Amino acid sequence: MARLTTYAYLNARLRAKLGRLFPPDYYAQLKQAADLDAAYELLRQTEYADIFREPASVQNLRRAEAALVDRLISCHREIAAHAKGNVRLFIEKLTRKYEVENLKAMLRAWNAGEETEFIYRKPISYDIPVDSILGAATIEEVIVLLEDTPYRRLLVKAREKYKKTGSLFHLENALDKQLYQDTWTAIRALPPPDRKIASRLIGIEIDILNINSILRLKRYYDLGLAEITGLMIPNGFQITQDFVSEVYPARDQASLMSALLTGVYKDLPQLVRTKEETQSLHLLETFLRQILVQQVRRALGGFPFTIGVAIAYLRLKKMEVANIITILNAKALHLAPKEIESNVVNL
Repeated sequence: MARLTTYAYLNARLRAKLGRLFPPDYYAQLKQAADLDAAYELLRQTEYADIFREPASVQNLRRAEAALVDRLISCHREIAAHAKGNVRLFIEKLTRKYEVENLKAMLRAWNAGEETEFIYRKPISYDIPVDSILGAATIEEVIVLLEDTPYRRLLVKAREKYKKTGSLFHLENALDKQLYQDTWTAIRALPPPDRKIASRLIGIEIDILNINSILRLKRYYDLGLAEITGLMIPNGFQITQDFVSEVYPARDQASLMSALLTGVYKDLPQLVRTKEETQSLHLLETFLRQILVQQVRRALGGFPFTIGVAIAYLRLKKMEVANIITILNAKALHLAPKEIESNVVNL
């Protein structure tokens, strides 16, 4: 009865919201739109209509992106507001992921000396001075500007490795590790049925991040096993340090990718089929997101009165917004529908 009380109202709201997610044929229409204006016209027929009727959003794609991310963060806050206790705390940790991703985007723009990607400028969990960070002269200045956030301590610890290697990976890895450690603490506080499904879905998400990192570190830095396992995010669902220790040595990029992917998705033994797939980390990212979608969809078929429905909706909503942004940017660059295909995740 307690579980029914906790989830009945929230579950009803979420099921209705899941029903409003874009069907596959809608993405096909967006990809086939003649140009950016035609794509905007299609989006005016959806729940995003208000964004694409706003002149500023239509005239400036970055403003449209900001409005879409606003909507996504609002979805998280709305669900958190209708949840209680440890469930609410867990949803708040999921919301923090957007702030961590945004801070990583700031660090990449700062390191490049120019704002090369979208950066969200409103506070999410903490008030982060975006423009001051982008204008900082050194990593030490960036760290000082994060004084009133939990991110300062993490970047202090990773600073020397960043300065020694010149790679932002160490800074980003420190942020990700702490984010998922905090998320895992929130998962452990959930009741057993919620804990089981949350640990599976978040664990698979961690697996995907670790696979991506391992393959990139192998290709670009050829790091040894000890360094690789030391950089892994803990609490993956199937990609554990022991598993990586078994498959990592003496493998080339293609066979390592195949071994890692079959580790996460054992019911599909032939995952890597072409040379292009083994060489393109860009295609890999899309493929990994597709794995997550399938696992999230599987969670929706389980017992309804668990946190799984909330996680599934929020992750699918995030991918919907990511798909919209991908397609709009492709239209702005006048890319053909076929060139967009590999960047859009099938939901």
